[in-house]
Parts: sequence; C-alpha cells; structure tokens
Amino acid sequence: MLDLKYRILSVQSDLDVKTDLRSILVSEGYEFDMVSDAELGYKKLQKQHYDLVISEILLETGKMSGLDLLQKIRENNLEIPFIVISDISTIELSVKAINYGIAGYLVKPISIDETKEAIRQSIRHHKSRFLKNELVNYQMENAFQAVISSKEQSILKLLDTVDNLIEMLYPEEYGSFPDLKMAIYEGLSNAAEHGNHNQTEKNIYFNISMTMDRIIVQIKDEGVGFDWSAEIVPHEETQTAHRGLGLIRHLMDEVTFSIKGNEINLLKILD
Repeated sequence: MLDLKYRILSVQSDLDVKTDLRSILVSEGYEFDMVSDAELGYKKLQKQHYDLVISEILLETGKMSGLDLLQKIRENNLEIPFIVISDISTIELSVKAINYGIAGYLVKPISIDETKEAIRQSIRHHKSRFLKNELVNYQMENAFQAVISSKEQSILKLLDTVDNLIEMLYPEEYGSFPDLKMAIYEGLSNAAEHGNHNQTEKNIYFNISMTMDRIIVQIKDEGVGFDWSAEIVPHEETQTAHRGLGLIRHLMDEVTFSIKGNEINLLKILD
C-alpha cells in the first residue's frame, strides 16, 4: 500500500470554500487539518509539520488575516509553500501576498481542477526548493509495501512501480538511482531463486522507506535462509549460491541481514 504522507493546513472561514476544499483534500488522499482562525493555524504550525498551507486572504474569525499569517510565517524564515484564496475585493492584499512569496493563487469560487493542480505543483516546487537550502528542516517520509510471487514478471512489475514512485517523490536533482534499482533487482532475484527456489506459491515481502536523506529497502523471502556471515569471505560456492551479493554491497552504503538470513536490508544515503 502506497502511503504518501503529505499534510496540509487549511485556514478558511468561508463555508462554501471550506466545503469544496475539504472534498478535494479527501478525494486526493491528503492528510489535513482545517481551522477557521489564523491564530490557531499558526499555533498548529509551531507544533506540527505541514507540507502546505492554504488560506483565505480575509478571515471572518480571529484577529489575524490570512495575509498576517503568511507574513508571520515568512518572518520566522519558514519556507513552507502557501496558497492564498482571494476574490476581486481583496486584489490589493493579494499583491502583497505575492510579494511575501506564495506558491499558488486561487480565486473564489474555487475550481476543483485548478485547486488540485495548484496543490500538486506547490508540493513539488517546495521539495525541489528546499533541497538547495540546507537551513530548511524539511520532513518527508513515504513508504511502499508489496507482496509478490517468486516470478520474474512480478519482480519486473514491482521494479516499474518503484521506478515511478522514485520519479514522483524525488526532484530531478537526485537522479534516477540506477545503483539502487540494480541492488533491488539483485535482492529480489536472490529471494525468488535462492530463497524460495522459484516456487511460485511462495511470496517475497518488499518494503521501501524514503526520506529526503536516505532510502531503506527490506526484501524477505519464505526460504530457510542462509549463513550470511560466510559471504563476508567471498568464494566460488557462495557467489554461485547467492548471486550479486558482492555487487549489492558495492552499490549500497550499508547491507545487513536478518539472523535467519532470509531478509536483506539495503541502505542508501542521499547526498
């Protein structure tokens, strides 16, 4: 199951906007908190990490406006992307908001398609921007789990999924991770061939955890395991029985095994 943990703070007092936005966020699978008061919104920002803030320029509740919230966020050097929602009557304030730096601008009544695209673009833009600013403490954690059969076709399909996931999550600055993909392929092939002995009724359990500084992969088969400590001293028999382990060690920053020897853990540190 793919778990994209993007969390959004929504600050709205307009009932129609709040209803439409809630529907959009739910349908897109985002985690979100929705408040009508900018002061409360700012308190949440101090306690909880958010990937995006969406706020009306003018709010009917509280002393702070959406513009005040944006200004306060920027004064505290928070680089979180901010989408403003405005109407014709607040055009002057909207210009000020643009000067403070916003990632998107929506006009009431909000369009479903435009709102969805603005949210996607804002999150992608923020991920790319923070990578170039070491002062930004950005937290991103995504996980993907799968159970596949011990078939080459299943392995290749899983690799396609991982490839698409990496492309979606990481900006182009990171590259396409050919070393990681090769190591994953070798690990899956080992699990199918030498762990499960190509018995298609036996499963391979796969998990990948991705943050902005590291990627961790776990591959487990249903076999009896092997003495992985013997692999430390390479010899022909070991290399034949467990293909690619030397290559995997070369490609990854760290490789570990379970005590039983039927699970391999791969660690890649991201620069």
